[in-house]
Amino acid sequence: MIYKTVIFFVHRWPSLFSEDFNKSLNIFQDNDEQVIRIKDDEEKFEISLDTHQYRPDEVKVNIKDGVVSIEGKHEEKSSDGCKFVSRQFLRSYTLPKDSKAERVSSNLSSDGVLVITATKTKTALIDGQRSIPITMKS
Repeated sequence: MIYKTVIFFVHRWPSLFSEDFNKSLNIFQDNDEQVIRIKDDEEKFEISLDTHQYRPDEVKVNIKDGVVSIEGKHEEKSSDGCKFVSRQFLRSYTLPKDSKAERVSSNLSSDGVLVITATKTKTALIDGQRSIPITMKS
């Protein structure tokens, strides 16, 4: 069985003056605007995330028991100490059964798009835990 799935997500950031701003305050709304694309075909499983608001050292990619976890955490304080910005995210994706943990890679482009790729094989075992290094692309 050959299948190919590509899911595209709209990349919008609500402003204070848009009608969408109040909608974004709803914690029960499924609104994942960091995910740009999830691609699943016979050769690979690929996730693209927008991480441009984070420095490369603030983003971590790990895999444990067949689940890829992407975590980002950013904290910033103004020079006078009156303002503080904190943002973080955690996304988890289950790898397809025909992917090997050893064949998962991640690349970060210069514009902040993180792409995690898991190549598929005919026989694969998904177990154990390891950290996935992020490669910088220019």
